[in-house]
Amino acid sequence: MEKRLDNKLECPNCYRIYLTLTQNVTSISPIHCSACGTYLGTWAELETDFYAQGGDNGVFEMHDGQIIRKD
Repeated sequence: MEKRLDNKLECPNCYRIYLTLTQNVTSISPIHCSACGTYLGTWAELETDFYAQGGDNGVFEMHDGQIIRKD
């Protein structure tokens, strides 16, 4: 079964996980979908959702705001 992230990380408009991050992202930074521009939430909300879905203990990890599939 293929693992994938969803919930707040997946855009409700285009169903992609492409996040636009600023260089100096903070917990209150607004995050938008890079594909269609839809507002996804604050960085704190998305980061919380990432870790709730397994985050670094699951099949994905995060480095400098990039979500990477573990091998």
